[in-house]
Amino acid sequence: MKSKIAVLASGGGTTVEAFIQADQRGEVDVAVDLVICSRQDAGVFNRIKELNTKFGLDIPCLLINHKTHPPSAGEQLERGLQTEAEEHAILSKLSEGDYDLIALMGYMKRIGPKLIDTFGWLPEYRSIFQARMVNTHPGLLPDTKGFYGAEIQKYVLEHRLPYSGQTLHVVSRDYDDGPVIAEHKVEVNPDDTPESLFSRVQSTEKHYLPKDIEDFIRARNAYKLSEQGGR
Repeated sequence: MKSKIAVLASGGGTTVEAFIQADQRGEVDVAVDLVICSRQDAGVFNRIKELNTKFGLDIPCLLINHKTHPPSAGEQLERGLQTEAEEHAILSKLSEGDYDLIALMGYMKRIGPKLIDTFGWLPEYRSIFQARMVNTHPGLLPDTKGFYGAEIQKYVLEHRLPYSGQTLHVVSRDYDDGPVIAEHKVEVNPDDTPESLFSRVQSTEKHYLPKDIEDFIRARNAYKLSEQGGR
C-alpha cells in the first residue's frame, strides 16, 4: 500500500508540486493526501487545483490560520504563532487522516506544542523514528538556525561560508532544532547572489526531498515493526 503524507505550506507550493510530480512519475511510492495552508493568497491553492486536474487527483487544500480560527477572548495573538483554535483544527485534521508522515514544506508558522507532543520530536524519545513530523530547511543546520528563505543565502554569503544546502529534520519544540534526517550541500560560487544561491538550493531540495521522505517513512515503518516484535 502506498504511504501517504500531509503537507503544511504557506507559499507558492513548488516544493509540494515537485513531490507530487515525483510520485506521478513513479520515482517514490508516497502520495500527498492533504495540504494545509496558512495564507489565503498563497499560490499553493491554484497549484494543487491544477495538479488535481492534470493527474486526476483529489488532494484537498485547506486554509487554516488565525483568521479562520481566531484567538479566544484574552488569548494573546503573537506574530508567527498559531492560535489555540488554529492548532486544534490542524491537529484534528491530521489525526483524522492517519498519515505516515506530516511534512512542512515552506510552512511559515511555528508549530504549536500540542502538535509537537503528538507528532514531533520529544526529549524523552530514544529514536528519531518515534516522531512523524519533518521540515525541509533551505540551509545547513545549525549554522542557519532561525533564518528562512533567501535570508539564509544572504547569511551564507555575508559570512563567507563555503556551502549552503538543504536539510530535512524532525520538528521539535525549539525552532530548527530537531534531529537531522538528511542534508545536501550546495557549493557557493564566487559570483553568487542570495537569489542565485537560493535558486540552486531550491532545485536541490526538489530533487532530493521526495526520496529522503520515502526513505524516512520506510525506516520508520521498519522501526515500528522491530519495536512490536521486541515486546
